[in-house]
Amino acid sequence: MTMPLFSEAKGRGVVSLDAAETVATVTGCAIAPSPARIAALRVKTRVRGTLVTWDHLQAFGSDAVTVRSAGDIQTEDDAKILADKHHDPVGKRVLTETGHELGTVDDLEFDEATGHIRRIITAGQDISGDRLLGVGTYAVVVADR
Repeated sequence: MTMPLFSEAKGRGVVSLDAAETVATVTGCAIAPSPARIAALRVKTRVRGTLVTWDHLQAFGSDAVTVRSAGDIQTEDDAKILADKHHDPVGKRVLTETGHELGTVDDLEFDEATGHIRRIITAGQDISGDRLLGVGTYAVVVADR
C-alpha cells in the first residue's frame, strides 16, 4: 500500500460533512515527535489562516479532507502551539542530534488514517519518521542512526 506524500495534500479542500461544502484549503502542517505524526493541518479559510487538529479529521481522502463541521476548524488562538508555522517541517534543514546536516525536508510520507509520519524525504536520502526528535524555527532534528 502506497502512503501519500504531504505535497499531494497541499491545496486539497477541507469539506464540512454537515454542510456538504468546502470550508477551507490545506496549506501546511504541524508535526509532533514521539511518535512522529502530523498533529494538525494548517488551512486557509476565506477569512484567515487556521488549523484542524488530526483528531478532528473524519477522513483524509484522495480528493478532499473531511471534518464533521466547520466548527472543527480552530483559530490560531485556540491552538497556540500548533498554529506556529515553525512546526511545519517542509523546507527546513535536517540536522542529526550531533549536528550533522542531512539536507532539507522536501516532503513527508504519512499514514492517512493515523497521521503517523513514515518517511522524511530529502534530496539525498529518506529518513525514517521514527528518528524525528523535534521541529523548531531553525531545523528538523533527527536521531543519529
